[in-house]
Amino acid sequence: MDAFLGSDEDDDDNGPIDIVELPPERVDEVPDNEDIDDNIIDDDEPADVPGPVEIHCAAREDDHVTVAIRHHQQAPLQMIQAYHLPKGEWRESPLQCFEKLFDDTIITDIVRQTVTYATQKKNVHQFSLSSDCIRKFIDILLFTGYHSLPQEQLYWCEDEDMDVQSVRKCMSRNRYLEIKRYLHVTDNSDLEGIPENERDKLFKIRPLIDKLNKNFQQFGVFSESLSIDEQMVRYFGHHHLKQFMHGKPVRFGFKQWPICCSQTGYCYQMQVYEGKTTGSNDDAGVSGLGASVVLKMISILETPYAHKIYFDSFFTGFSLMRYLKVIDVRATGTARFNRMNKCPIAPDKEMKKKERGTCDYRFDSENEILGVIWNDSSCVKLLSNHGPIDPMSQVKRCSRENKREIQVPQPKLITEYNRHMGGVDKMDWNVQKYRIKVGGKSGISLC
Repeated sequence: MDAFLGSDEDDDDNGPIDIVELPPERVDEVPDNEDIDDNIIDDDEPADVPGPVEIHCAAREDDHVTVAIRHHQQAPLQMIQAYHLPKGEWRESPLQCFEKLFDDTIITDIVRQTVTYATQKKNVHQFSLSSDCIRKFIDILLFTGYHSLPQEQLYWCEDEDMDVQSVRKCMSRNRYLEIKRYLHVTDNSDLEGIPENERDKLFKIRPLIDKLNKNFQQFGVFSESLSIDEQMVRYFGHHHLKQFMHGKPVRFGFKQWPICCSQTGYCYQMQVYEGKTTGSNDDAGVSGLGASVVLKMISILETPYAHKIYFDSFFTGFSLMRYLKVIDVRATGTARFNRMNKCPIAPDKEMKKKERGTCDYRFDSENEILGVIWNDSSCVKLLSNHGPIDPMSQVKRCSRENKREIQVPQPKLITEYNRHMGGVDKMDWNVQKYRIKVGGKSGISLC
Protein backbone atom coordinates (compact mmCIF):
# COMPACT_ATOMS: atom_id res chain seq x y z
CA MET A 1 0.00 0.00 0.00
CA ASP A 2 1.35 3.42 -0.97
CA ALA A 3 0.09 6.48 0.91
CA PHE A 4 1.13 10.04 0.02
CA LEU A 5 0.61 12.63 2.75
CA GLY A 6 2.85 15.48 1.62
CA SER A 7 6.33 16.16 2.92
CA ASP A 8 7.94 14.73 6.02
CA GLU A 9 7.83 18.15 7.65
CA ASP A 10 4.05 18.20 7.35
CA ASP A 11 3.79 14.75 8.93
CA ASP A 12 5.76 15.90 11.97
CA ASP A 13 3.51 18.93 12.43
CA ASN A 14 0.30 16.99 12.06
CA GLY A 15 1.19 14.38 14.66
CA PRO A 16 0.58 10.62 14.53
CA ILE A 17 -1.27 8.98 11.66
CA ASP A 18 -3.66 6.04 12.11
CA ILE A 19 -4.42 3.69 9.21
CA VAL A 20 -7.82 1.97 9.56
CA GLU A 21 -8.93 -0.95 7.42
CA LEU A 22 -12.61 -0.75 6.46
CA PRO A 23 -15.01 -3.51 5.38
CA PRO A 24 -15.70 -4.01 1.67
CA GLU A 25 -18.68 -2.28 0.06
CA ARG A 26 -21.80 -4.22 -0.83
CA VAL A 27 -24.66 -3.77 -2.91
CA ASP A 28 -40.94 -20.45 25.70
CA GLU A 29 -38.35 -20.25 28.45
CA VAL A 30 -34.86 -21.04 27.40
CA PRO A 31 -33.53 -24.19 29.08
CA ASP A 32 -30.62 -23.54 31.42
CA ASN A 33 -28.74 -26.67 30.31
CA GLU A 34 -28.01 -27.25 26.63
CA ASP A 35 -27.24 -30.56 24.93
CA ILE A 36 -24.17 -29.11 23.26
CA ASP A 37 -20.50 -29.19 24.08
CA ASP A 38 -19.60 -25.60 24.90
CA ASN A 39 -15.97 -26.59 25.21
CA ILE A 40 -15.63 -27.09 21.44
CA ILE A 41 -14.95 -23.87 19.60
CA ASP A 42 -16.16 -23.95 16.00
CA ASP A 43 -14.57 -21.32 13.81
CA ASP A 44 -16.16 -21.71 10.38
CA GLU A 45 -16.15 -18.09 9.37
CA PRO A 46 -15.87 -16.78 5.79
CA ALA A 47 -12.49 -15.62 4.55
CA ASP A 48 -11.57 -11.96 4.79
CA VAL A 49 -12.25 -9.74 1.80
CA PRO A 50 -9.89 -6.80 1.15
CA GLY A 51 -11.58 -3.45 1.73
CA PRO A 52 -10.69 0.23 1.53
CA VAL A 53 -8.49 2.03 4.02
CA GLU A 54 -8.96 5.32 5.90
CA ILE A 55 -6.22 7.61 7.14
CA HIS A 56 -6.86 9.34 10.49
CA CYS A 57 -4.55 12.21 11.41
CA ALA A 58 -4.58 15.30 13.58
CA ALA A 59 -4.44 18.20 11.12
CA ARG A 60 -4.21 21.91 11.52
CA GLU A 61 -7.37 23.98 11.31
CA ASP A 62 -8.41 24.78 7.73
CA ASP A 63 -5.82 22.27 6.52
CA HIS A 64 -7.04 19.95 3.75
CA VAL A 65 -5.25 16.72 2.93
CA THR A 66 -6.11 14.35 0.12
CA VAL A 67 -4.82 10.81 0.44
CA ALA A 68 -4.17 8.46 -2.47
CA ILE A 69 -4.28 4.77 -1.65
CA ARG A 70 -3.56 1.71 -3.76
CA HIS A 71 -4.82 -1.41 -1.97
CA HIS A 72 -3.30 -4.80 -2.82
CA GLN A 73 -2.02 -3.28 -6.11
CA GLN A 74 -4.81 -4.96 -8.08
CA ALA A 75 -7.47 -2.64 -6.68
CA PRO A 76 -8.15 0.66 -8.52
CA LEU A 77 -6.55 3.85 -7.25
CA GLN A 78 -9.06 5.68 -5.09
CA MET A 79 -8.97 9.14 -3.57
CA ILE A 80 -10.31 9.61 -0.05
CA GLN A 81 -10.49 12.60 2.26
CA ALA A 82 -8.60 12.26 5.54
CA TYR A 83 -10.45 12.74 8.81
CA HIS A 84 -9.15 15.87 10.53
CA LEU A 85 -8.93 16.08 14.30
CA PRO A 86 -7.98 19.39 15.94
CA LYS A 87 -4.67 19.31 17.78
CA GLY A 88 -5.03 18.36 21.40
CA GLU A 89 -8.47 16.73 20.95
CA TRP A 90 -8.90 13.82 23.36
CA ARG A 91 -9.91 10.50 21.82
CA GLU A 92 -11.36 7.76 23.96
CA SER A 93 -9.77 4.33 24.05
CA PRO A 94 -11.64 1.24 22.77
CA LEU A 95 -12.23 0.20 26.41
CA GLN A 96 -13.83 3.55 27.25
CA CYS A 97 -16.05 3.33 24.17
CA PHE A 98 -17.12 -0.20 25.12
CA GLU A 99 -17.95 0.87 28.68
CA LYS A 100 -20.21 3.63 27.36
CA LEU A 101 -22.35 0.95 25.73
CA PHE A 102 -21.88 -1.93 28.18
CA ASP A 103 -22.13 0.38 31.18
CA ASP A 104 -22.19 -0.03 34.97
CA THR A 105 -25.99 -0.45 35.00
CA ILE A 106 -25.78 -3.55 32.82
CA ILE A 107 -22.88 -4.96 34.85
CA THR A 108 -24.75 -4.42 38.13
CA ASP A 109 -27.90 -6.10 36.81
CA ILE A 110 -25.94 -9.12 35.58
CA VAL A 111 -24.28 -9.49 38.99
CA ARG A 112 -27.59 -9.28 40.84
CA GLN A 113 -29.49 -11.66 38.55
CA THR A 114 -26.63 -14.20 38.45
CA VAL A 115 -26.46 -14.38 42.25
CA THR A 116 -30.28 -14.61 42.42
CA TYR A 117 -30.33 -17.50 39.95
CA ALA A 118 -27.62 -19.40 41.82
CA THR A 119 -29.59 -19.04 45.05
CA GLN A 120 -33.08 -19.78 43.70
CA LYS A 121 -32.47 -22.56 41.19
CA LYS A 122 -29.25 -24.22 42.26
CA ASN A 123 -29.56 -23.55 46.01
CA VAL A 124 -25.97 -22.32 46.11
CA HIS A 125 -26.16 -19.77 48.91
CA GLN A 126 -22.40 -19.39 49.27
CA PHE A 127 -22.01 -18.16 45.69
CA SER A 128 -20.83 -14.54 45.52
CA LEU A 129 -20.01 -12.26 42.64
CA SER A 130 -18.72 -8.70 42.25
CA SER A 131 -18.79 -6.20 39.38
CA ASP A 132 -15.04 -6.49 38.98
CA CYS A 133 -15.33 -10.27 38.68
CA ILE A 134 -18.03 -10.14 36.00
CA ARG A 135 -15.93 -7.63 34.06
CA LYS A 136 -13.03 -10.08 34.09
CA PHE A 137 -15.39 -12.80 32.86
CA ILE A 138 -16.53 -10.59 29.97
CA ASP A 139 -12.90 -9.71 29.24
CA ILE A 140 -12.09 -13.39 28.78
CA LEU A 141 -15.05 -13.80 26.41
CA LEU A 142 -13.91 -10.86 24.32
CA PHE A 143 -10.34 -12.14 24.39
CA THR A 144 -11.43 -15.36 22.67
CA GLY A 145 -12.57 -13.24 19.73
CA TYR A 146 -9.02 -12.54 18.57
CA HIS A 147 -7.05 -15.31 20.32
CA SER A 148 -8.75 -18.54 19.33
CA LEU A 149 -7.97 -22.00 20.68
CA PRO A 150 -9.64 -25.32 19.75
CA GLN A 151 -11.24 -25.81 23.19
CA GLU A 152 -12.40 -23.42 25.84
CA GLN A 153 -10.45 -24.96 28.73
CA LEU A 154 -7.17 -24.75 26.82
CA TYR A 155 -6.96 -21.07 27.83
CA TRP A 156 -5.83 -22.37 31.22
CA CYS A 157 -3.43 -24.95 29.77
CA GLU A 158 0.16 -24.53 31.01
CA ASP A 159 1.79 -26.28 28.07
CA GLU A 160 4.51 -24.20 26.47
CA ASP A 161 2.76 -23.95 23.09
CA MET A 162 -0.62 -22.89 24.56
CA ASP A 163 0.22 -20.95 27.71
CA VAL A 164 -2.01 -17.83 27.91
CA GLN A 165 -0.78 -16.20 31.09
CA SER A 166 -3.09 -13.20 30.82
CA VAL A 167 -6.14 -15.47 31.18
CA ARG A 168 -4.67 -17.66 33.94
CA LYS A 169 -3.69 -14.61 35.99
CA CYS A 170 -7.05 -12.94 35.44
CA MET A 171 -9.29 -15.76 36.74
CA SER A 172 -9.06 -19.42 37.60
CA ARG A 173 -10.69 -21.95 35.33
CA ASN A 174 -13.10 -23.24 38.00
CA ARG A 175 -14.21 -19.71 38.86
CA TYR A 176 -14.79 -18.92 35.18
CA LEU A 177 -16.88 -22.07 34.66
CA GLU A 178 -18.85 -21.37 37.84
CA ILE A 179 -19.83 -17.89 36.65
CA LYS A 180 -20.71 -19.21 33.22
CA ARG A 181 -22.94 -21.89 34.80
CA TYR A 182 -25.00 -19.35 36.75
CA LEU A 183 -24.88 -16.40 34.33
CA HIS A 184 -28.29 -14.68 34.05
CA VAL A 185 -29.65 -11.26 33.10
CA THR A 186 -33.23 -11.64 34.35
CA ASP A 187 -35.17 -13.16 37.26
CA ASN A 188 -36.94 -16.41 36.36
CA SER A 189 -39.45 -15.90 39.17
CA ASP A 190 -40.99 -13.03 37.19
CA LEU A 191 -42.55 -15.65 34.91
CA GLU A 192 -44.68 -17.08 37.71
CA GLY A 193 -48.38 -16.51 37.15
CA ILE A 194 -48.00 -15.62 33.46
CA PRO A 195 -49.65 -18.10 31.05
CA GLU A 196 -47.17 -19.80 28.77
CA ASN A 197 -48.77 -18.42 25.59
CA GLU A 198 -48.46 -14.86 26.94
CA ARG A 199 -44.80 -15.02 27.96
CA ASP A 200 -42.19 -12.93 26.23
CA LYS A 201 -40.27 -15.28 23.94
CA LEU A 202 -37.08 -13.37 24.70
CA PHE A 203 -37.70 -13.06 28.43
CA LYS A 204 -34.25 -14.45 29.26
CA ILE A 205 -32.39 -11.63 27.52
CA ARG A 206 -35.03 -8.88 27.14
CA PRO A 207 -33.52 -6.59 29.83
CA LEU A 208 -30.11 -6.77 28.17
CA ILE A 209 -31.53 -6.00 24.72
CA ASP A 210 -33.52 -3.01 25.98
CA LYS A 211 -30.56 -1.53 27.88
CA LEU A 212 -28.19 -1.97 24.93
CA ASN A 213 -30.66 -0.32 22.53
CA LYS A 214 -30.95 2.61 24.92
CA ASN A 215 -27.18 2.94 25.15
CA PHE A 216 -26.78 2.69 21.37
CA GLN A 217 -28.97 5.80 21.04
CA GLN A 218 -27.42 7.86 23.84
CA PHE A 219 -25.58 10.03 21.29
CA GLY A 220 -28.67 10.42 19.10
CA VAL A 221 -29.05 9.22 15.51
CA PHE A 222 -26.18 11.22 14.05
CA SER A 223 -26.10 9.68 10.55
CA GLU A 224 -28.02 10.96 7.57
CA SER A 225 -28.01 7.69 5.61
CA LEU A 226 -29.27 4.56 7.41
CA SER A 227 -29.73 0.98 6.26
CA ILE A 228 -32.06 -1.73 7.54
CA ASP A 229 -31.32 -5.38 6.88
CA GLU A 230 -31.34 -8.79 8.52
CA GLN A 231 -28.47 -10.22 10.54
CA MET A 232 -27.73 -13.69 11.90
CA VAL A 233 -26.27 -14.22 15.39
CA ARG A 234 -24.57 -17.63 15.41
CA TYR A 235 -26.04 -20.16 17.85
CA PHE A 236 -26.07 -23.97 17.73
CA GLY A 237 -28.04 -24.77 20.89
CA HIS A 238 -31.72 -25.68 21.28
CA HIS A 239 -34.15 -22.80 21.07
CA HIS A 240 -37.49 -22.44 19.31
CA LEU A 241 -36.46 -19.08 17.82
CA LYS A 242 -33.31 -20.47 16.19
CA GLN A 243 -33.39 -20.02 12.42
CA PHE A 244 -31.74 -21.76 9.49
CA MET A 245 -30.80 -19.44 6.62
CA HIS A 246 -29.52 -21.30 3.58
CA GLY A 247 -26.73 -19.57 1.71
CA LYS A 248 -25.78 -17.23 4.57
CA PRO A 249 -22.25 -17.13 6.07
CA VAL A 250 -23.91 -17.80 9.45
CA ARG A 251 -26.62 -20.37 8.74
CA PHE A 252 -27.77 -21.32 12.26
CA GLY A 253 -28.71 -18.82 14.91
CA PHE A 254 -31.01 -15.98 15.86
CA LYS A 255 -32.22 -13.61 13.16
CA GLN A 256 -32.44 -9.95 14.05
CA TRP A 257 -33.11 -6.64 12.34
CA PRO A 258 -30.63 -3.79 12.96
CA ILE A 259 -30.72 -0.20 11.72
CA CYS A 260 -27.17 1.00 11.12
CA CYS A 261 -25.17 3.94 9.86
CA SER A 262 -24.45 3.38 6.18
CA GLN A 263 -20.88 4.68 6.40
CA THR A 264 -19.57 3.13 9.64
CA GLY A 265 -21.99 0.29 10.42
CA TYR A 266 -22.76 1.73 13.88
CA CYS A 267 -25.95 0.09 15.20
CA TYR A 268 -28.65 2.37 16.61
CA GLN A 269 -31.21 -0.32 17.41
CA MET A 270 -31.68 -4.05 16.92
CA GLN A 271 -34.80 -6.18 17.13
CA VAL A 272 -34.69 -9.97 17.41
CA TYR A 273 -37.10 -11.92 15.19
CA GLU A 274 -39.63 -13.68 17.42
CA GLY A 275 -41.60 -15.64 14.85
CA LYS A 276 -44.58 -14.90 12.66
CA THR A 277 -46.92 -12.13 13.75
CA THR A 278 -49.75 -10.28 12.10
CA GLY A 279 -47.32 -7.55 11.15
CA SER A 280 -50.11 -5.06 10.42
CA ASN A 281 -50.45 -1.37 11.16
CA ASP A 282 -53.99 -0.22 10.50
CA ASP A 283 -53.26 3.43 11.19
CA ALA A 284 -50.45 3.47 8.65
CA GLY A 285 -52.36 1.46 6.07
CA VAL A 286 -49.49 -0.98 5.58
CA SER A 287 -49.11 -4.66 6.41
CA GLY A 288 -46.50 -7.35 6.38
CA LEU A 289 -43.52 -8.28 8.53
CA GLY A 290 -41.06 -6.21 6.54
CA ALA A 291 -43.15 -3.04 6.80
CA SER A 292 -43.68 -3.50 10.53
CA VAL A 293 -39.90 -3.87 11.04
CA VAL A 294 -39.19 -0.64 9.13
CA LEU A 295 -41.81 1.30 11.11
CA LYS A 296 -40.36 -0.06 14.35
CA MET A 297 -36.83 0.93 13.34
CA ILE A 298 -37.66 4.48 12.24
CA SER A 299 -39.61 5.14 15.46
CA ILE A 300 -36.28 6.09 17.08
CA LEU A 301 -35.79 9.04 14.69
CA GLU A 302 -36.48 12.40 16.32
CA THR A 303 -36.33 14.24 12.97
CA PRO A 304 -37.31 11.69 10.29
CA TYR A 305 -37.00 14.17 7.40
CA ALA A 306 -33.26 14.58 8.16
CA HIS A 307 -32.46 10.94 7.27
CA LYS A 308 -32.45 8.66 4.24
CA ILE A 309 -33.43 5.02 4.77
CA TYR A 310 -32.31 2.15 2.54
CA PHE A 311 -33.54 -1.46 2.63
CA ASP A 312 -33.93 -4.47 0.34
CA SER A 313 -36.88 -6.17 -1.34
CA PHE A 314 -37.93 -8.05 1.80
CA PHE A 315 -39.15 -4.77 3.27
CA THR A 316 -40.10 -2.72 0.21
CA GLY A 317 -43.71 -2.24 -0.82
CA PHE A 318 -45.69 0.53 -2.50
CA SER A 319 -47.96 1.10 0.51
CA LEU A 320 -44.92 1.40 2.80
CA MET A 321 -43.24 3.93 0.49
CA ARG A 322 -46.43 5.95 0.32
CA TYR A 323 -46.76 6.05 4.11
CA LEU A 324 -43.09 6.97 4.57
CA LYS A 325 -43.60 9.86 2.15
CA VAL A 326 -46.54 11.09 4.25
CA ILE A 327 -44.43 11.15 7.44
CA ASP A 328 -41.47 12.80 5.65
CA VAL A 329 -39.12 9.81 5.67
CA ARG A 330 -36.97 9.57 2.56
CA ALA A 331 -36.64 5.90 1.61
CA THR A 332 -35.27 3.77 -1.22
CA GLY A 333 -35.43 0.00 -1.62
CA THR A 334 -35.13 -2.77 -4.16
CA ALA A 335 -38.56 -4.16 -4.95
CA ARG A 336 -40.38 -7.19 -6.27
CA PHE A 337 -42.62 -6.54 -9.24
CA ASN A 338 -45.77 -7.73 -7.45
CA ARG A 339 -45.21 -5.11 -4.74
CA MET A 340 -44.90 -2.13 -7.11
CA ASN A 341 -48.65 -1.46 -7.36
CA LYS A 342 -48.78 -2.56 -11.00
CA CYS A 343 -46.23 0.03 -12.06
CA PRO A 344 -46.22 0.09 -15.91
CA ILE A 345 -42.46 -0.29 -16.32
CA ALA A 346 -41.02 -2.70 -18.85
CA PRO A 347 -41.13 -6.36 -17.71
CA ASP A 348 -37.98 -8.39 -17.12
CA LYS A 349 -38.29 -10.39 -20.35
CA GLU A 350 -38.37 -7.22 -22.42
CA MET A 351 -35.52 -5.52 -20.54
CA LYS A 352 -33.19 -8.53 -20.88
CA LYS A 353 -33.38 -8.21 -24.67
CA LYS A 354 -32.09 -4.65 -24.52
CA GLU A 355 -28.56 -3.37 -24.19
CA ARG A 356 -26.89 -3.63 -20.80
CA GLY A 357 -27.38 -0.43 -18.81
CA THR A 358 -30.81 0.33 -20.24
CA CYS A 359 -33.35 1.57 -17.73
CA ASP A 360 -37.06 2.30 -17.68
CA TYR A 361 -38.96 4.27 -15.04
CA ARG A 362 -42.36 5.67 -14.13
CA PHE A 363 -43.22 8.43 -11.65
CA ASP A 364 -46.46 8.42 -9.65
CA SER A 365 -47.15 12.16 -9.41
CA GLU A 366 -50.03 11.68 -6.95
CA ASN A 367 -47.98 9.77 -4.36
CA GLU A 368 -44.58 11.08 -5.52
CA ILE A 369 -43.06 7.61 -5.83
CA LEU A 370 -40.56 6.62 -8.50
CA GLY A 371 -40.36 3.08 -9.90
CA VAL A 372 -37.20 2.04 -11.82
CA ILE A 373 -35.97 -1.06 -13.61
CA TRP A 374 -32.34 -1.27 -14.76
CA ASN A 375 -30.81 -3.98 -16.92
CA ASP A 376 -27.51 -5.25 -15.51
CA SER A 377 -26.44 -8.90 -15.30
CA SER A 378 -30.03 -9.27 -14.08
CA CYS A 379 -32.90 -6.80 -13.89
CA VAL A 380 -32.84 -4.56 -10.82
CA LYS A 381 -36.08 -2.91 -9.66
CA LEU A 382 -36.32 -0.11 -7.10
CA LEU A 383 -38.94 2.10 -5.48
CA SER A 384 -38.08 5.48 -4.03
CA ASN A 385 -40.01 8.42 -2.62
CA HIS A 386 -37.17 10.92 -3.03
CA GLY A 387 -34.37 9.75 -5.35
CA PRO A 388 -33.91 11.01 -8.95
CA ILE A 389 -32.80 9.15 -12.08
CA ASP A 390 -30.37 11.80 -13.35
CA PRO A 391 -27.52 12.36 -13.61
CA MET A 392 -26.54 8.98 -15.01
CA SER A 393 -23.17 7.62 -13.86
CA GLN A 394 -20.84 5.09 -15.44
CA VAL A 395 -19.91 1.76 -13.83
CA LYS A 396 -17.44 -0.89 -14.99
CA ARG A 397 -18.70 -4.29 -16.05
CA CYS A 398 -17.03 -7.30 -17.65
CA SER A 399 -18.22 -7.97 -21.18
CA ARG A 400 -18.07 -11.53 -22.45
CA GLU A 401 -18.63 -10.40 -26.01
CA ASN A 402 -15.83 -7.81 -25.99
CA LYS A 403 -13.69 -9.80 -23.53
CA ARG A 404 -12.83 -6.65 -21.60
CA GLU A 405 -14.28 -4.17 -19.15
CA ILE A 406 -16.85 -1.76 -20.52
CA GLN A 407 -18.60 1.34 -19.18
CA VAL A 408 -22.32 0.86 -18.42
CA PRO A 409 -24.70 3.74 -17.63
CA GLN A 410 -26.33 3.54 -14.20
CA PRO A 411 -29.15 5.73 -12.78
CA LYS A 412 -28.19 7.91 -9.84
CA LEU A 413 -30.91 6.27 -7.73
CA ILE A 414 -29.18 2.87 -8.02
CA THR A 415 -25.74 4.39 -7.46
CA GLU A 416 -26.93 5.96 -4.21
CA TYR A 417 -28.57 2.70 -3.12
CA ASN A 418 -25.35 0.70 -3.67
CA ARG A 419 -23.37 3.33 -1.78
CA HIS A 420 -25.58 3.45 1.31
CA MET A 421 -27.19 0.02 1.64
CA GLY A 422 -24.19 -1.76 3.16
CA GLY A 423 -24.35 -0.47 6.75
CA VAL A 424 -25.50 -3.75 8.29
CA ASP A 425 -22.93 -5.65 6.21
CA LYS A 426 -20.21 -3.40 7.61
CA MET A 427 -21.40 -4.13 11.13
CA ASP A 428 -21.37 -7.87 10.35
CA TRP A 429 -17.85 -7.53 8.96
CA ASN A 430 -16.65 -5.74 12.08
CA VAL A 431 -18.31 -8.26 14.41
CA GLN A 432 -16.84 -11.15 12.46
CA LYS A 433 -13.34 -9.82 13.06
CA TYR A 434 -13.67 -10.29 16.83
CA ARG A 435 -16.63 -12.65 17.26
CA ILE A 436 -16.64 -14.43 20.63
CA LYS A 437 -15.59 -18.04 20.02
CA VAL A 438 -16.99 -19.49 23.27
CA GLY A 439 -20.36 -21.20 23.02
CA GLY A 440 -23.02 -21.34 25.69
CA LYS A 441 -26.51 -20.17 26.51
CA SER A 442 -28.35 -17.80 24.19
CA GLY A 443 -27.57 -14.90 26.50
CA ILE A 444 -23.83 -15.29 25.83
CA SER A 445 -24.42 -15.69 22.10
CA LEU A 446 -26.43 -12.50 21.83
CA CYS A 447 -23.82 -10.51 23.74
